[in-house]
Amino acid sequence: ILQQRRMRSPWVAAICISVPIISVVVLVHSGVLGVDETANNRDSMMMDKGSTGGEVKKISGVDHGNQVEMYDKATGLKYLLYTPNLHPTNGALREKSDKKEGEASNEKWPLLVFLHGAGESGSGSAMGLVADGITGCPPVELHYKRAIPELHTKFIVASPRTARGWGDSDRLKTFTENLLANEKLQIDSKSIYLSGVSMGGAGVWRGASTGLFAALAPVCAAGMVQPSDVSVPVWAFHGANDDVVPVSYTDRNIAALKKAKPDLEIRYTRYDKSPGPIGYPGYDGHASWMQVYTGKDYTDGTTTYKGHHGPELFKWMLSKSLN
Repeated sequence: ILQQRRMRSPWVAAICISVPIISVVVLVHSGVLGVDETANNRDSMMMDKGSTGGEVKKISGVDHGNQVEMYDKATGLKYLLYTPNLHPTNGALREKSDKKEGEASNEKWPLLVFLHGAGESGSGSAMGLVADGITGCPPVELHYKRAIPELHTKFIVASPRTARGWGDSDRLKTFTENLLANEKLQIDSKSIYLSGVSMGGAGVWRGASTGLFAALAPVCAAGMVQPSDVSVPVWAFHGANDDVVPVSYTDRNIAALKKAKPDLEIRYTRYDKSPGPIGYPGYDGHASWMQVYTGKDYTDGTTTYKGHHGPELFKWMLSKSLN
């Protein structure tokens, strides 16, 4: 567990300390995607050719879709994969769809790739991303059915878990390309978006070089941006009172981007005050993600933190596409 109040390098950032929730089911197979043990009718939909099979834990709902644990053999990444209710892989849940059960659809879906911070690092189950410390982030809100409609009805969401940081952009590229290659997911290659918090925010800056993402949303990001890597719209977020990753990191990165790319769309939301992660009062101001991905102001019982940019952020993402 990483506990560090100040960063000593651009690639080491302490964020919230989270106690992983251990999943008792781990998927191991030779393909990109596996099957859902409780939805055998979807086996043919979710299994790649050549797969040796495997089981994943399903977390389902009526209004929300499914979030399941997956494994990408090529990169060694375990990840949580969310598909909306109306996605064809969730045929049994498509109560609001005009299409009949099993009817083919050629609709393409946007993909959001979410990168966690250092506190959720690990090689165990991807369910370790469902942690109180990152309350407000997509994998947690989707798990508990609290995600806003602009997220849970519109996006496929992939949340990988790493034990070695996000500095390897080639690994991230391979992971994303493997998702895109799975025809069952019907991902729109022009509508893939990247967001992450703290160490994951540094991964967003690195991921810009892959050329796969239509927009970037780094949150309380560690690391330094290489302006030459960035060629798509950016919306960055940071709390001015962040006591873990100082806001000066994002201040400098945005200033550098605006100077190097004056014609590029660059947005920066700098919160006057952000909360600390739930359960870790010593990490003041670091949980600006509670203001970024949600639809209402967050209150800890004594203080209300203004900012609920989720609806606007996800609509903004969907307005961006690769040429």
